[in-house]
Amino acid sequence: MSDVSSWLLAITGVILLSVLCEMILPEGQMNRYIRVIFSFITIFVIIAPLPKLLGKNLDFSTLFPSSDLSLQEDYLYELNLNKLDAITKDLQSEIERQGIYNVSVSINANALSEELEIYGVYVELCDIEFSDNFENKNIENAKSTINEIISYMPSLREVPIEFSS
Repeated sequence: MSDVSSWLLAITGVILLSVLCEMILPEGQMNRYIRVIFSFITIFVIIAPLPKLLGKNLDFSTLFPSSDLSLQEDYLYELNLNKLDAITKDLQSEIERQGIYNVSVSINANALSEELEIYGVYVELCDIEFSDNFENKNIENAKSTINEIISYMPSLREVPIEFSS
């Protein structure tokens, strides 16, 4: 008996909600759309127990394919790649702003996770050049300057750094 009473309560609730919306919304095009939507909802609530009465389960997953999940994963992957590219460009431009040129920066990260996971920064100093105003033009000073730049970047603060000369 509780299934029937909950079914009748659901029908009553949908009808009351539709009447309330009709009273609140002004007359016009929007009211007609809302009335049609509530009509579909009411019909759905009325026929919802039929598959259970007939002994069959209604599977809504076939009606609405789950391709949304793969779209979300693709979106997160692209978003993480864009973040990674922006971090790399910011790091590269800050290094050049300090007077160190021809430095290649690579960031090891997992772009497939929900949130970008950065594992390490690889800095190649093979073709390093210095500007005229850079003090102590040696690789050790360049490494300490690059370490300092990386430590100021919030997303790279606790990340290990490797240098290659």
